[in-house]
Amino acid sequence: MPDAHSVIRGTPHVPALLLVGSEASGLDRTSQAYRAIRRQIIDLTLPPGSSFTETSLAQQWRISKTPVREALARLRRDGLVNALPRAGYVVSPITLQDTDDLCAVRTLLCSEAAAAAASRGVEAPALRRLEVLSKVSFELAAGEVGLEESLQAGIEFEAIIANYSGNNRLAKAIVDLLDELERVLRMATLISPDIASPPGELQAIFERLRDRDADATRAASHKRCERVRQDVLQVLSKSASVSRASIEMPVPARPK
Repeated sequence: MPDAHSVIRGTPHVPALLLVGSEASGLDRTSQAYRAIRRQIIDLTLPPGSSFTETSLAQQWRISKTPVREALARLRRDGLVNALPRAGYVVSPITLQDTDDLCAVRTLLCSEAAAAAASRGVEAPALRRLEVLSKVSFELAAGEVGLEESLQAGIEFEAIIANYSGNNRLAKAIVDLLDELERVLRMATLISPDIASPPGELQAIFERLRDRDADATRAASHKRCERVRQDVLQVLSKSASVSRASIEMPVPARPK
């Protein structure tokens, strides 16, 4: 896949997967620590359920505890870590309910962003990049690229469209969701390596976006998001940790 990230890097909101290290050089220590720790959680270097302390992270990144503590406070607000009383922190688990909620919000936001981008129109360089990205699923099916390239392509594709929606808050919300979704998709891929986007799915969105058909673009985006939602939930439900989980007694409904 050609390296043409200049399009997405020229937009206000860039997914963590597509950022390069040099882009963090101008950040303060807390922001650098936040981005570094968040990245490790998203790419599963710090897997769900793993525990750590402020001291261990400060030593790893060779910085003081203060920026690490402040970064962890932000990550707690993000819902990515939980504090353990007098024992450090633990990475939040990936659950079926939270994944379903995440995917449902993603369907709503990405579908509307796609429709808005189609209505407003997308600049030629971005359209060319979207066309390239829309073909990656065919390249994956042919064995020409791997799952990592396919994952990057899908996230970049949706992020470009979000940034062309004309709504800055919507674009930011979608990119934040894509970062969280990346963690879930990586987990799903570890459980079932054959999970992948069907060839032609992104191309269908691209063609309708190019034709500036807002309703058709919304429908194509909605179809893709819901397909991912069902596939991911099905894969996660097969996890050994889910099958071994105890089944709790339901709480009886109170009589009215």
